[in-house]
Amino acid sequence: SRLVIEKPFGTDLESARELNRRLRAIFTEDQIFRIDHFLGKETVQNVLALRFANNLFESLWNRDRIDHVQITVAEQLGVEHRGRYYEEAGALRDMVPNHLFSLLTMTAMEAPGSFAAESVRNEKAKLLEAIRPISAANAARGQYAAGTLGGAPVKAYRDEDDVARDSRTETYAA
Repeated sequence: SRLVIEKPFGTDLESARELNRRLRAIFTEDQIFRIDHFLGKETVQNVLALRFANNLFESLWNRDRIDHVQITVAEQLGVEHRGRYYEEAGALRDMVPNHLFSLLTMTAMEAPGSFAAESVRNEKAKLLEAIRPISAANAARGQYAAGTLGGAPVKAYRDEDDVARDSRTETYAA
């Protein structure tokens, strides 16, 4: 038996730990799969193949030859009727630990001993443990303002139909 759980996994660290405790009372760790639909996208899956199965890139893609990497999230979608989810979970919680950390680990991890899930996961974990924390002074948070995309007007986050109107968060223009 296997169990697949799509994020969000708990509502905070404490609830995620409690959920893990309950699941591990019934299932072993190798039976539990915590997933994000984003990771199933073909482009994301191709990063590992591009890096490690392509001899040209494998010899060049390392810390001795690459100075830095920038990961940009350029969404072309708004809230798209997910306002209630974003109001509860938060876009930061949705994007950073799932989508962005996944791209970061696949881009910067060392080559795994094999492509077995546990071996890949272990290399990703090593990379995440090596990252220095980012101070609040070196971070910026905000919400998107109204604008245009492809010549068509787009609403600001707070103007989306299913977003709560009593915001305590300021809106910043990009």
